[in-house]
Amino acid sequence: MNDDLDADDAGFGPEGAFAGMSSSAPAADPAPTPVSTSVFGGSASVNAPGKGRDEFGASASSSGTAGGSSSFVGGTSDPEAQAPKRRRGWIFSVSYYQQFFDVDTDDVGKRVANVFLSPHRGNFLEEVVAENADLYVPVWGCATLVFFIALGSAWGKYNIHKNQAWDFDAKTVSLSAAIIYGYVFVFSLMVYLTLSCYARVENLRVVDVWCLYGYSVLTLVPVCILATVRYELFRWIFFGICAALSTVFLMSNVRNRVAASSKGTAFAMSFVSFIGSANFAFALVLKLFFFQYYFGH
Repeated sequence: MNDDLDADDAGFGPEGAFAGMSSSAPAADPAPTPVSTSVFGGSASVNAPGKGRDEFGASASSSGTAGGSSSFVGGTSDPEAQAPKRRRGWIFSVSYYQQFFDVDTDDVGKRVANVFLSPHRGNFLEEVVAENADLYVPVWGCATLVFFIALGSAWGKYNIHKNQAWDFDAKTVSLSAAIIYGYVFVFSLMVYLTLSCYARVENLRVVDVWCLYGYSVLTLVPVCILATVRYELFRWIFFGICAALSTVFLMSNVRNRVAASSKGTAFAMSFVSFIGSANFAFALVLKLFFFQYYFGH
C-alpha cells in the first residue's frame, strides 16, 4: 500500500466509507437471532411469540420458497394459495378447536345460502367451505333446531287442542337433542369412516363431514314453524319439501366425493342412495315423534 495514502483516502477517516472503524480490528458480527422451525414450513423468531397470524404466514411463506416442502401451501403448489390456519394447542385442549369456530357472518351466510338456494350443485365442500370447515353451525344449528322442535311441538298441540291448557313437555328437549346430535355427529362419523377407510376417499376430514351434516339439518328449522298448522296434510307436505331439500344437498355433495372411490360405480350409487334414505328416515322420525297430532288425544 502507498505510504502517502492518508486515512481519509483509505476509507477510515472521518469522511470515509468506514468512518469510525479501526483498520486493525474487524467489526464483530451481530448476534444471530435464534429461530425455530415451524411445522408448516419456514421459520419464525422465538423472540417474537406475539406475532399475529398474518405476519407469521408471510414470514413462513417467504422463507419457505428456498426450501422444499414449505413452498406447498395447503397441499398445493399454487403460490397464490393462502396458508392454512395454524392448529394451536393439544388436541384435547380448547385452543385447538378455536380454528373450527373461526367464521364470520358472511361465511355462515354464504354457506346457508348454498344449502337453501343451490343444494343440487354439490360444491359445498370444494368451493363454499374451501378447506375452512366450521363446527359453529353443527353445534349451534343443532341447538337451534332442538329449540324450535320443542317450541313448535308444544305450540302445535295447543293450536289443535284449543280446549286444553298450554302443556310443555321437557322430555321433548332431551329426546330431540339426542336424536339430532346423534345424527349429525355419530351417524356422520360412521359415514366418514366408511368413505375414508373402506372407500379410500382422499382429502376428506371428519370435520368436513360434520360440517356438511350440520348445515343440512338447517332446512328442517322452517318446518318446525310451518308444521304447527291444524291440517295434517299440510304438515306432511312441509316436511316432505324440507326433507327433500336436505336430501338433495347431502346426496349431491357425497356423490362428488364417493365418485373418486376405487370401489366403482355400483358402490357409489348404492352408498349415495343409502345417504338419501337415511336422511329421509331422520326427517320422518322427527315428524312422527314431535309433530304427529290427533284430534281428541
